[in-house]
Amino acid sequence: METQERKSSFEISQGIYQYNSHDYYAILGAPITANINQIRKSYLNIAKLLHPDSYNESRCVNLKSQATQYLAKLVNPAYTFLMAEKERAEYSTILKLLAKRIIKQGEKITPISDAAKNLLYSPSLFNYERAVEAIASEQYQDLDKILERTGLISELNLIYILYQEGYQPEPKKVVSSQAETSFNKSKVGASPQSNNCPTKIKIAEDYVAKKQWMMAIKELREYLQIDNHHSYCHSLLGLAYMNQKLDGMAKVSFQQALQLNPQEPLALANINKVSAVIPQTKTNSSTKSEQKPAKKGGFFGWLGGG
Repeated sequence: METQERKSSFEISQGIYQYNSHDYYAILGAPITANINQIRKSYLNIAKLLHPDSYNESRCVNLKSQATQYLAKLVNPAYTFLMAEKERAEYSTILKLLAKRIIKQGEKITPISDAAKNLLYSPSLFNYERAVEAIASEQYQDLDKILERTGLISELNLIYILYQEGYQPEPKKVVSSQAETSFNKSKVGASPQSNNCPTKIKIAEDYVAKKQWMMAIKELREYLQIDNHHSYCHSLLGLAYMNQKLDGMAKVSFQQALQLNPQEPLALANINKVSAVIPQTKTNSSTKSEQKPAKKGGFFGWLGGG
């Protein structure tokens, strides 16, 4: 009875759900790798957001009722299930068997979300947990998008359990993503290195296109620890710093890019924008003074348009 009620009220058809299975971890915005303490923490955060006391009189009564339904019929049952050690262990076995079955049947996995597509071709525990965390941070902020975002997390969970069992995706088609297309159509010519970028830089490009600057910086800095001689990576890092108003760090990154490749397009297009707001260091000066960065142009300004 409870299963039928859940399906009729909270229908999700992505990820693990498409195999007529529950995804209790997705409901709680937690990765499958989460321990008891992490599960409890996720639940408490969600319960606080959905608790009736969070909806004061100035808010719509319907929202309060809707939040109560989610808490009582979706979140609480998932939490109760995962907190039971026996059920949680059996559930892990079920997920593992599901992944094995999918692989054995040679089923083709075609993710819907960009996050899931990135994870499919760049699977790792770090990438997986970070992607889940990014979606979970907004999962219960908008009642109308709870099921959609839960489905996105479930899709990540599906790819992760497949990765754990050795799933190999089909070779990636040579089709430019939306982010790559925006780079290719820029006014600045593409860097020779940008045509054959490692996965981390491609992921960073997607973050740049979405204005998720800190996520882009994280990816780029991690890659530079592996290869510090990638001029395009330095220039893209400079762009991310610039949009975070870290002009000093942006200038250094652009300079490093141009040292490696004096014709690096992205660095050439933007270095003067940060140079104009950073005072030149005098030869006899022992200290550096900082000025507040000038206001930057719009998102597409870094493409060379100013």
